[in-house]
Amino acid sequence: MTERLPKPLRFTFYVLSVTIICVRNVILYSVTGLIAFWFVTQTLYPASQTLTHGFGAYYSAARLLRTGQFSAQVYDPTYFRPIVRADSRQQADDIYHANPPTTSLMLWPLSFLSIENARLIWTVVNAVLLFGGLILLLFTFSPRPTLPVLALLASLGMLFQPALENIRLGQAYLLIFALFSIAVTAWSKLAKSNPLGGAALALALVLKTAGWALLPVLIWQRRWRRLFWTVSVIGVILVMALPLFPPPVWQRYGQLLTETGSSAATCAAAYQTTRSLLCHLFVFDPVWSQTPLINLPWLAVILLISLALLTLGFILTFARRNEPLALIAALAWGVIFAPLGEQYHHTVMLIPLSWLILHWDRLNNFNRGCLITAVCLYLLPLPGQNGLILLAYPRLFGAWLTLAALYPLMREQAPRLEIGD
Repeated sequence: MTERLPKPLRFTFYVLSVTIICVRNVILYSVTGLIAFWFVTQTLYPASQTLTHGFGAYYSAARLLRTGQFSAQVYDPTYFRPIVRADSRQQADDIYHANPPTTSLMLWPLSFLSIENARLIWTVVNAVLLFGGLILLLFTFSPRPTLPVLALLASLGMLFQPALENIRLGQAYLLIFALFSIAVTAWSKLAKSNPLGGAALALALVLKTAGWALLPVLIWQRRWRRLFWTVSVIGVILVMALPLFPPPVWQRYGQLLTETGSSAATCAAAYQTTRSLLCHLFVFDPVWSQTPLINLPWLAVILLISLALLTLGFILTFARRNEPLALIAALAWGVIFAPLGEQYHHTVMLIPLSWLILHWDRLNNFNRGCLITAVCLYLLPLPGQNGLILLAYPRLFGAWLTLAALYPLMREQAPRLEIGD
């Protein structure tokens, strides 16, 4: 179109276009710099100087493992809580209930340090995992990675409330996010990368039983080598760790999982899961759900199972048509239907959100509307407390909207990568 213009006008048009792009980038970088300053001063530094629950439990478990005192007793709050309080100089109080024994391996290298130094290092590691994972996703999902897009993703990460909560509490889910990013990259971008992706998924499963939702998708896709490497790495780790975690420890962990699964505490709005929402709507409990719409526990169970099977069925239907996107959708599905899932569990939702942002041109108005609303629900510091039902589950609704934005795109055929499966 500009070729029809006279040369002076063409030059003017070119200069104007370059100026607009430069001004846009300067504004973007300036805003990103301000967000980074806020992130460091309001989240990163305070977290590095504070001992909290979450990190306190991980550190104490790792210290018990290092000193040969780790046993089934860690699942007894009357035994474990005083240890956490003592290790944290009375600053933190936590239990070990929902964690497998192998979670104690996560901070084992830091257990040789004082808890203050360990907290500082773990906070820095969390920041590295956040930005490292986002950079990996950028080069995986974007055909033309650019600095402005990297600045946009970095801003998303620094404002993402689940990630901020993860850093504040010294939680494990930025590590899980990084492992998932490695697995998705290995299986969607790299050739002959089954061992790398399988090892990443295996570590997530061993450390936090995270990533279980990927297994049915891999089975349906008949990615046997990916499954082989995942199962093999898990097996090697568990066998090598058997002297550290004998069968009685695993038996006690299994008992607690059963008890937790039937506990009314899963109705608490702190758990941003579909199970918690349905419990709030259809189950009465004098502590956790005092004002349900109607007390029909069987209806909550039926709806939960039906929704889980229906949405998983849709993912599996198109799992062979668009394999990378099916894995990304399965990550979101796993967050939505996790038995337990607090705000920081949603940190892994950065992966599907990044994919949608980096494929903005492929989205229709419906997809874009879902994406924008989901991002707002994840960035705004909305309360997730027991109040109005529609206001108590912002992260859960954000995850549902993200999955809704992914579904129409799964029907598109993705280019296949020959990896030898």
